[in-house]
Amino acid sequence: MNLPEIEGRAVLPTDSGWDDARRNWNLAVDQRPAAVVEAAGPADVAALLRAGLRVAPQSTGHGSELLGPLDDVVLLKTSRLKELSLDEGVLRAGAGVLAREAADAAAEHGVAPVLGLAAGVGVTGFVLGGGTGWLSRTHGLAANHVRAFDVVLASGETRRVDAESEPDLFWALRGGGGRGAVVTAVELAAHPVEPHAGVLTWPAERAAELLQRFHEWTQDAPEAVMAVFRYLAIPTGPIAMIVAARIDGQPFEPMRDSLRPIGPAELVRVAGDPEDPMPTGGDGFLLRELDVEAVAAVLDDLAPAGLLEIRLLGGALSRAPEGCGVAGSIAAPYSVFYGGPASPGLPAKLAEIRERLSPYWAGDQPTASRRGSDPASLFGEHWERLRGVQRAYDPEGQIVTTNA
Repeated sequence: MNLPEIEGRAVLPTDSGWDDARRNWNLAVDQRPAAVVEAAGPADVAALLRAGLRVAPQSTGHGSELLGPLDDVVLLKTSRLKELSLDEGVLRAGAGVLAREAADAAAEHGVAPVLGLAAGVGVTGFVLGGGTGWLSRTHGLAANHVRAFDVVLASGETRRVDAESEPDLFWALRGGGGRGAVVTAVELAAHPVEPHAGVLTWPAERAAELLQRFHEWTQDAPEAVMAVFRYLAIPTGPIAMIVAARIDGQPFEPMRDSLRPIGPAELVRVAGDPEDPMPTGGDGFLLRELDVEAVAAVLDDLAPAGLLEIRLLGGALSRAPEGCGVAGSIAAPYSVFYGGPASPGLPAKLAEIRERLSPYWAGDQPTASRRGSDPASLFGEHWERLRGVQRAYDPEGQIVTTNA
């Protein structure tokens, strides 16, 4: 493959650093692109696209399992794009900025953007997928708080994309998975918070009881509260837990003894999600209701080797604001995610869990579904418009996103 001259680093399959360069967060995904380019800035991205090359943008590699084959594709690493600042309540983050870095920068001003539960996830990828986190029941999806994107188009031209400039692309990028342009920076509104957060842990044999309490507590939880039930395998044995946060300065009454005041930067760390790369697999979808008996039965039979998570949704997540993007709202009250260490038997286990919980299925989410999911189903009524925007800005399909 003939690569144009760039300022960053280019790595080919014959180079000594090849395996490290092509590695992503999920070590179970064996990415084999035609080349890897670690961009030093937007000019490198533009050079690749002007050369007619197909590129797959990637920062951390979370979600890499949703990509198809990369045989003729340049894996475009954006992890060096670390611009980070906050001005008048708007956080500007380069495409390589991680959630923990964004949280730390915003916390210096006493605010927090809508970020996820994992500190090591890239902010840009999180936003492009919609994005739910501790602030979401109060403020909705992260994508709804984007003020602007800096992008490189398939033509190699750079653009600032917002509600007034390139409005169709602005709509598509907010929850459409990055179709139509390579994002090099995002501007995201941040919000004042006074968080209380904590973890309530019980023995695995009391998981069903704790799940029932979680269900009861979340039936009428204030919108300032976000809570997650987890059944998790750890080296000392499986445990059940509730992780919860309230962002309005008040403790959550059912968990008053477990929640403590924390700083805004700690919100992305309170769940303790792993940051180091690992081989893993998972699946998930939205739930129209939480059937405690059905989930408890899955825990008994299938979950001891991995993770099962039930996340409370609702509140502001159920309301699409005026002028929102592809991902405006989520109608379901809960979501489920389940997974575990990569193994030959994991795909069958994931399929069985999906089948057993399918009576409560309320839709898939682009960032939590399996590779090969039907995009028309994932994006529903927005799919045809999204395809039209993608064709208008990237007619040759040079920018490779997920296969969804």
